[in-house]
Amino acid sequence: MGDWTRRRWIASAAGISGLAGVEEFPRVFAQNAADRPRSRMKISGFKATPVASPDEALLRSSGVHETHFRRTILELESADGFKGVAETTGRAPEEFEQARSVVLGRDPFELEHFRRNVKSLHAFGAVETACLDMIGKAINRRVVDLLGGPYRDGMRYSAYLFFVLPTPQGPGVTTPEGIAKQYSEFRRKYGFTSVKFKGGVLPPDQEIEALRRIRADHPDAKLRIDPNQGWSVETSVRVAKAIEPLGMEYLEDPTPGLDGMAAVRKETKLPLATNMVVTRLEHVAPGFQKGSIDIVLLDNHYMGGLMNCRYWAAICEALGWGCSGHSNNHLGVSMAAMTHMNCAVSRVSFDADTHYPWTSRDVIKGTLPPFKEGVMKLPEGPGLGVEVDADKLAGLAENVARMKDRKELLEKWQPGYPNARPGSRVRF
Repeated sequence: MGDWTRRRWIASAAGISGLAGVEEFPRVFAQNAADRPRSRMKISGFKATPVASPDEALLRSSGVHETHFRRTILELESADGFKGVAETTGRAPEEFEQARSVVLGRDPFELEHFRRNVKSLHAFGAVETACLDMIGKAINRRVVDLLGGPYRDGMRYSAYLFFVLPTPQGPGVTTPEGIAKQYSEFRRKYGFTSVKFKGGVLPPDQEIEALRRIRADHPDAKLRIDPNQGWSVETSVRVAKAIEPLGMEYLEDPTPGLDGMAAVRKETKLPLATNMVVTRLEHVAPGFQKGSIDIVLLDNHYMGGLMNCRYWAAICEALGWGCSGHSNNHLGVSMAAMTHMNCAVSRVSFDADTHYPWTSRDVIKGTLPPFKEGVMKLPEGPGLGVEVDADKLAGLAENVARMKDRKELLEKWQPGYPNARPGSRVRF
């Protein structure tokens, strides 16, 4: 087809064959493009503030939480006065300095430009969330609407149970009985009917007993355990077979590596979930080929933003993997962002993780709506539906200098903890 004929065909297909000449088509097309609505917003303010909120002495396979958990609050502002906020991990300031040079002076709608040019996944995830918050406020729509609309109006979350190191402030939680009681309290207070139990702390038989006690007390509870790769393949298989009769939802990251997970998966009926061995796109093909996992825990902080989590969910759906939502310690900005994401992504079919009930001091104005029967409703306001309280932000920023580890208390409680095998996370 010659160039003149091709242009005539395009003009006809576009419904403009009645023009005096097809040579007019490029001019008309360009004029129409110029008339289309276009954002004129420009990002003029960029502020990343490290903060630290008090934390309980929560135990995990690799040690104990510090006196505070650290986060970074990102605040963007446009030249016409719209603001956007995000929260991410407590990353190094230089990651946000690089992001600042990419973002300032650009339109908040230029998310793909930011995705390609902000080097840190954590920083980009924060930039994207803050831009979506700003855009939502500018057009009076919620972030969930910008992600494709709400598949659900509220997200069901899971209780997050931990053994707690004894401290001068309290006796802690260090027994199966204590874990079962902790869940009963969370269920009474928040209505959680799902249980994520952070294992890999006590000898596996005691953690099996904790799950058995929860099941005896709450026959309808949906149970999971996550030892953070603290078990060998042999221990993982033994524990899996012991807890299969409890009707577990899944077993999360019992052992290190794709090969280790695949070896466990061959020996148990329990689905295996992860937020540790399939966390980058380059992990997907080998994870699928080896048969290592069944469920991916989505996390907008670690997977490059809210929209990237939608891409991850589509990949999981294509491969037949399920999706849940992941959580580290977080504040109310992340609680809102996670809820928008989990409500927008239909593939998230398991109750999502959240540390939020462990959070005692926040940066947001007022408080988020409470959990009701285990559900966090979508915030009602535009954007994320939350705003940062400047005084609270300043107070938590001052806490960064007050952070201390709890190594001495941990050594006093159990000398040598965590006793991981040399060169490995494996404890048991």
